[in-house]
Amino acid sequence: MVKNALEPEWEAIFERYSYGFRPGRSPHDAKESIYNLARPNKRNKWVVDADIRGCFDNISHDFLLELLTGFPARELIKQWLKAGYMEGGSWHLTDAGTPQGSFVSPLLANIALHGMESVLGIKYNKEGELRASRALVRFADDFVVFCESKEDAENAIKILTD
Repeated sequence: MVKNALEPEWEAIFERYSYGFRPGRSPHDAKESIYNLARPNKRNKWVVDADIRGCFDNISHDFLLELLTGFPARELIKQWLKAGYMEGGSWHLTDAGTPQGSFVSPLLANIALHGMESVLGIKYNKEGELRASRALVRFADDFVVFCESKEDAENAIKILTD
């Protein structure tokens, strides 16, 4: 019920080139977007190919819960995040990350990663056409950023690292 209540609100605002773990979207859609952005007639000739190492294990609980301010089941999600886990007969606290194998973890990861386009200055016109010098395609914690120059690609890496 929590996922069914949370997902429509976020689906309405998620970035258009975010594909991982979203209803009606697939890896094939992400590949098609990459193909269309990488065609020889496009101006973005530099590509940053990245994977966020340990993404699901390192999502900040505080950051995620701040994004969920006002959501009625926020406290329940907080309990899930802080529940801990058993390994080798020992219980371990969880200070970061989303629950492994949880039905809601992919949605929570997408919520945490939402905003990458904004940080990179990527904009669209009313028709949904790209109006920026960069483009981003993300599938879960894997993404590519298309840039016009080597310097811009290096700058995009710095922005995303920060």
